[in-house]
Amino acid sequence: MPYSRTIVFSCVVLAASQAAAQPAVTHSVPSAVRPGQTVEVTLHGTKLDDPLSVWTSFPAQVELAPAEAGKKDLKSRVCKITVEADTPVGIGGLVVGNASGTSDVAYLSVDDLATVADNGKNVSLSAAQTLTLPIAVDGVSSGSQFDHYKFAAKKGQRIAAEVVAGRIGSSFDPVLRLLDASGNELRFADDDPSLGADCRFDHVFQADGEYVLEVHDNQYRGGGRYRLRVGDFPLVTSPFPLGGRYGSTAKFDFAGPSTDGTAPVFLRIPDEVRSGRVGVNARFPDGKSSATATLVASELPELMEDEPNNDAKIASQVTLPCAVNGRLGETGDRDYYQFAAVKGQAVAFRAFSRSLGSPALLFMRLRKADGGQLAETAVGTEEEFTLQHTFAEDGIYHLEVHDLLRRGGPEFAYRVEMAPDVGFALSLKNDKATATRFVAPAKNGAFALDVQCARRGFDAPITLALENPNGGLRLLNPVIPKSAKTHRLVLVVSPDAKAADFHALRVVGTAEHAGQELRSVVSTQALVRTRTPQLGYPPAWIDGLLTVATAAAADPFFDTKLSSDKVAFAKDQGAVELTVTLERKNKDFKDPITVVLEGLTAPFSYSVKQDKDNYKITIKGPQDAGAQTQNLRIVGYGALKGSGQVVIKEATLEVPAPAAG
Repeated sequence: MPYSRTIVFSCVVLAASQAAAQPAVTHSVPSAVRPGQTVEVTLHGTKLDDPLSVWTSFPAQVELAPAEAGKKDLKSRVCKITVEADTPVGIGGLVVGNASGTSDVAYLSVDDLATVADNGKNVSLSAAQTLTLPIAVDGVSSGSQFDHYKFAAKKGQRIAAEVVAGRIGSSFDPVLRLLDASGNELRFADDDPSLGADCRFDHVFQADGEYVLEVHDNQYRGGGRYRLRVGDFPLVTSPFPLGGRYGSTAKFDFAGPSTDGTAPVFLRIPDEVRSGRVGVNARFPDGKSSATATLVASELPELMEDEPNNDAKIASQVTLPCAVNGRLGETGDRDYYQFAAVKGQAVAFRAFSRSLGSPALLFMRLRKADGGQLAETAVGTEEEFTLQHTFAEDGIYHLEVHDLLRRGGPEFAYRVEMAPDVGFALSLKNDKATATRFVAPAKNGAFALDVQCARRGFDAPITLALENPNGGLRLLNPVIPKSAKTHRLVLVVSPDAKAADFHALRVVGTAEHAGQELRSVVSTQALVRTRTPQLGYPPAWIDGLLTVATAAAADPFFDTKLSSDKVAFAKDQGAVELTVTLERKNKDFKDPITVVLEGLTAPFSYSVKQDKDNYKITIKGPQDAGAQTQNLRIVGYGALKGSGQVVIKEATLEVPAPAAG
């Protein structure tokens, strides 16, 4: 996953119950860094004490200025962030940490516009703050008083203005107006079909003069933070097409309310894109500032709709599997795609639009060649629908698509992936108790993830691993068993880990099916959207992000005792039992533990059954197994107040030689 190379890189993640003791970043000044430049950034928050570390979602060099010796409970820190020149414009983030814990994600944009700060005195037209375009302003809502920014413009000059707030997790609900020098309204913007509560417009001036941008919160709340961008960038909703195939080179245009004349981008999609998303900049040929767009990267062949295709008789012909890209160019537009399918073929039709900026809510309907309906989208709370169907007979079929609300226009781009309905999706439960930050004490530290597994025609085991393996963590039980829909994964810190070691990580599951690798990140997207609803669709880099750090060594709060450290396999029964007894050392530790057996080799297997504080391990194997000795590690995992620990005991499994004769 993306990462920053920091000068100081050590932080501790503490449990939710200790949140008050952790560092926090409320905002940064400026709120963006520029590609190819070194920008001095001041982080504002609480408990920003040394040794402090900074992790960024984009490749960067971060140099942190040391704090004054002896100072504690610091509320600001200065660092220099150098961003690689080819980093796309867009929403990024950072996490800081020190010996008291780590912060939640703080959003930090990558922007090619320079930044100035709201001067806090611009609450009237006469006191408007002067801007020199192009520029971005880091603003703070003045509540019932509005913020004003004045600038000079020439006749025929075009400007674009947008407010970024919800997209960076702010509760600020912007309203943006363009006024002439006398205060007459020229343009007004509130909610945007693509951006949600954020707003934008562009304008071509009819006369030389001085003009004013007015910004306020729609509910007149004070203190909300926003970023006002003013430049010559296009107003983009999405790239077009909306996706590209791994390893391919393709031309991308842009859809949006003001994209005519935008320079196309020729882009080579990387051979692997772990997030499944690629950022791409949009600008005019002579432009000085950029907009950002996001496209999907996949292994599917990419196809474009063949207009006209608004009737089944002139449907665009495609071959499965594929991804089709189209636009609903006008109100009420509908598109048709024709394909062949065979009896028993299971296909998933997955729509992409809203997560990529398009306002389309794509409704899908499957029809037979004679027009008879087979299936249609089940409309739910999600804004991107999936239609799944198993065909009952060989034949020619049609997929009909249109906007759920029958809207249309140049920016109503969409993408539909048509692929075998086989695979799995991994996630953490969308629950207030689910943690994404963990503390693990040195020597015996560990933490657990309760992984949810949604299967689609696939029941085989799934192997879990770290997306970027490192020596600081190992997975105890990395295989989700056959048909299992939930699995507790235990991760243990390295025995030589030191207090303040830090890891930012994602867990991925892989399996093979019909000669192809199936893959899924353990997603946290639903969790993030629930906890920060103003984000709409969170940026791809935050999905699955977990942080864990090593705390100082702590006294164990439990121990385990084995019924025997040597067990003999009973061939006549094909099994042997071993009991692990939990011994509690802290009166506050009242939960059960997770017991995992390591070192057991195929074809032997095991299961665990709990009876209060006793855990019976049953080891099964073939009755004709050859003589052997297996060295086993019996691991008990428990958590107390958000801090996880393991206790490891060793035992041997003796398999006797076959009886003579």
